[in-house]
Amino acid sequence: MAKKSKVKQAKKNKGTPRVAGVRATAGRDFQRLFQRKMNGEVGQYQGLQVWAPMDPYLGTQRREFKSAMTNPYVYRASRIQTTYVTGQGYTTEIVPRREEDVPDEQLDEWQRTTSYDVPYLNKKMTAEQIKDKVDKMAVDLDLASNIFNAYMTCLEQGRCVLALTPLDPDENGNWQLPEQIRLIRPEYTERPVLDDNTGELIGVRIIGVRSEIRDNIIPSTRFIYLMHGWNNELFSDYYGDSKISRIADEANTLNIVLNQDYERAAESAWYKPPVFSVPIPPQEAGNEEDVLTQFIQRVNDAKGQAIAVTGPSNPEETGVNVLTTPPHADIAGLEIVRQGLIKAIITAFGLPGFMLSEGDIGKLGGNANIEEVDAYLNQEIRPECKILEAKLEEQFFDRVLCILFQEKDARKLPCKIKLKFNKPKLLTLLTPDMFGVLMQMAQLGFIDESGIREMLGLEEYDKDTMSKGSQGGPDPTRNKLNNWRQPVQINLWQDGSGKMNITAADWVKTDEWGKMEAHNKDKASKEKWTKAQQLKKWSEDTRG
Repeated sequence: MAKKSKVKQAKKNKGTPRVAGVRATAGRDFQRLFQRKMNGEVGQYQGLQVWAPMDPYLGTQRREFKSAMTNPYVYRASRIQTTYVTGQGYTTEIVPRREEDVPDEQLDEWQRTTSYDVPYLNKKMTAEQIKDKVDKMAVDLDLASNIFNAYMTCLEQGRCVLALTPLDPDENGNWQLPEQIRLIRPEYTERPVLDDNTGELIGVRIIGVRSEIRDNIIPSTRFIYLMHGWNNELFSDYYGDSKISRIADEANTLNIVLNQDYERAAESAWYKPPVFSVPIPPQEAGNEEDVLTQFIQRVNDAKGQAIAVTGPSNPEETGVNVLTTPPHADIAGLEIVRQGLIKAIITAFGLPGFMLSEGDIGKLGGNANIEEVDAYLNQEIRPECKILEAKLEEQFFDRVLCILFQEKDARKLPCKIKLKFNKPKLLTLLTPDMFGVLMQMAQLGFIDESGIREMLGLEEYDKDTMSKGSQGGPDPTRNKLNNWRQPVQINLWQDGSGKMNITAADWVKTDEWGKMEAHNKDKASKEKWTKAQQLKKWSEDTRG
């Protein structure tokens, strides 16, 4: 007996609509890992908990930052900001630590006359001599170049460590003056070391460091620790905030557009690949791939690659046919994508767009966009300079002075060296209106002549640097400097009516000029006129 087939009944419950997707497809997403939880050792200090710091960026993210820096627009934007912040040079000034704001005249007198015992050098030195000593050491250590490189690294990775070597104290336990400044690569820079009680930075872990105090850790007294901004990630103290992190995705996408998409677009722009329909003879059945390969090798003779497909093989087939070719690359659409990515980079850095050589955003050269540049210097650059100046005063100059005075607490030092980065010159061309304003400022006493020259970027005239040249000989047809022969002579004379006349003629030959000169000398030797005779001769002259 045949069994009855069972028919499944559909459930009466309505299905819940769902959406499925895969990560390989394009979609919108946002970072959800902004909140962290951490289980570890914790210390107490005045009611506050001190946690060990954690790197806010994964290793893959830091590699993306480095890849983004290879983008020409990101590199140029970083270079511009670094040059404006640290690349214009700096000036230093030594002041009393307890009273930094002293009138200029009193400050000059204090610098020249006030002297201190300097135990490290075992001699007395005036404040001015101490400043000169520290300035000379900073130049020998190439402080400016190291700060430039470290700041650019901070823009990429968020922080950078400059080690002051030697890392170990002397046999008496006293720190020595720095002999070198060594930039520690980000790949070898690990976790900052914080004080368990105060949370202050007391060291940093560095791969490969050897020290008598503790291996793999440099104490805070022997490095300059620079950060860009403050990272708001939880447990990310002293890791800094990478500026590249904001536009790493855009920069790497732009790398693909510039390095791959434009190359492919260029290939299809000058070469439109045809598609051939190649009939396959019956005797070549099963060997279609070799037939197409041989055909393509015969027609491909350049970068562009033609496409061949099998066609029908019958008596009515006329031979190889050219089919409709695929569309070209959308160059205009690709250019819109490129400009959009570049504007994202400009926004992240706060740059005036014309500085990235994007002509559609602003004019280039001279005093163009001077308002935008002024706003950029005051809103983006000057605050960065202030932060960096304070860090260098604290971590370099104060520590050098502590070594000289053999004092552990910088607050007990008698003097302080203040650092100030030079502000970039805003004017490159001087208009009449600007010149008038500068002259009025000089008349009112706001600036002097040296201030005008500094604002205009002019050098003071120095006669000692001018070339004296070489005086020519009696032969006007020759120039001793380059032995160049004059082509013509210019004659300027006045006729009887007082009208000025000018004529041009070839120079006389050298031998004729020599005969004329000899004749004049001979005549002058024979007729030696007195002054009265010369005046009488001129008065009797009736020519014009």
